[in-house]
Amino acid sequence: MHKRIIKTSSAVVAALVLTLVGANSSAYALSGHGVSYAPSFGSTYAGSALGSVPLYYNDGLTINGHTYNISNYVQTIPTKTLYVGSPATITVKLWEYGGTYQIQGVALFLNVSGYSPSAGDSDTWVQYSKITGVTVHDPHNMLGTTTADVKYDKAFMYVTFHMVPSKPMNTSWMIFTAWDQQLSVGTAKVINGVNFSYVPFAYH
Repeated sequence: MHKRIIKTSSAVVAALVLTLVGANSSAYALSGHGVSYAPSFGSTYAGSALGSVPLYYNDGLTINGHTYNISNYVQTIPTKTLYVGSPATITVKLWEYGGTYQIQGVALFLNVSGYSPSAGDSDTWVQYSKITGVTVHDPHNMLGTTTADVKYDKAFMYVTFHMVPSKPMNTSWMIFTAWDQQLSVGTAKVINGVNFSYVPFAYH
């Protein structure tokens, strides 16, 4: 996948997503093409509304091989430390009621803290879009080399962000957003999910 580094302005898609998610995004939205349910990170009741069985899965996030449940809008996981100079992977598992082909992209927003931050509070983010590929906004030069790849299986879409942190980052929320063809946006927030740190001296 190709990468574009954005230092002074946000990409159009990311700006749109920031506008849509604002403070709190809806789990689903109505579009001119009928009902459009947003991409899910672990649970959806859309199936129930349409007469089928609701879906739930508890492995929506994987960080360096450790799997976590991010099926709620806001959740807590043990804070993960990613080390400066060490490759790291962050994978999200996505589902969409109408099929994963409808999912157009996913973004990870970092360097945010506080009581209830939103994606708009982040100044450090990376997104994968089917249209624009990988876009990185990293004004503090903390993310280092960042790429993404995408895989599919019968029911799910997996987007993996690969990064090699280049500077420490204070403990931050992780805010994930994903959007579909109708610009319905799903969001999952992880309280104090990650930080970047130098490798402890004892391990040098």
